[in-house]
Amino acid sequence: MHILLTNDDGLTAQGILTAYAALKNRGHQVTVCAPDHQRSASSQSVTLREPIKVAPWAMPDGSLGFAVYGTPADCARLGFSVLAKNPVDMVISGINDDYNLGFDINYSGTVAAALEAAAAGYPALAVSMERTNNYDWKVAAHVLLAVMNNISSWNIPQGVAVNLNIPARLSTSRNDWFWARPHLAPNEDFYEGEPHPDGSVLYRRLRNLNQGFESSDEEPTTDVGHARLGRITLSPIVPHGSHEATLNRLTTSRGHVF
Repeated sequence: MHILLTNDDGLTAQGILTAYAALKNRGHQVTVCAPDHQRSASSQSVTLREPIKVAPWAMPDGSLGFAVYGTPADCARLGFSVLAKNPVDMVISGINDDYNLGFDINYSGTVAAALEAAAAGYPALAVSMERTNNYDWKVAAHVLLAVMNNISSWNIPQGVAVNLNIPARLSTSRNDWFWARPHLAPNEDFYEGEPHPDGSVLYRRLRNLNQGFESSDEEPTTDVGHARLGRITLSPIVPHGSHEATLNRLTTSRGHVF
């Protein structure tokens, strides 16, 4: 299988190097097309008004990769349309070094690259691992490969990406995963202000580690609820479109401007 591999953490991130080694060891052809530096939280932004610089990049085994001076979505689009010399069978984005769960999938560059590929008709997988002081990248690689072995049997529709999140410490068997919808309640923002000498104020967003996480007293129904229990979570996701229920309700409504 020919896999286009990208991320939002850059070419030197341990997550993408782990995914690359695991996929190559399984005999897959892998084309790496990733940002030249950290591009987290860039969402599905693309470069429109200037050319995108692409430079050759030597992977650890000597294979040719591509450093893209653009966003993760740029990387995916350039990868499957121009840079991959052979037809791409699947696009994988990650392994990201923090969860991409709940409402945060709207900001994630990791998820955005997978959504871009899915929209173009490619099977697409976004992979993220819970942030920790001691990453077990072998576990992450094991889970990634296990999901890949099953993804073709799930009959994921065209245009739908799969968002995979791996806890730092698994509380269940490594072969167990749970399907769930994203918890899409908006995050509560916390900011801390610091006066600047020029009279302005610098505000830093504080990360609330518990926001959006459901109680573990009951069986969870969303991705963040499963993550709280230390479970591997899979979610089928699509780019935002129209709200069908509202559209159906209002489609016969007519208004007059003049």
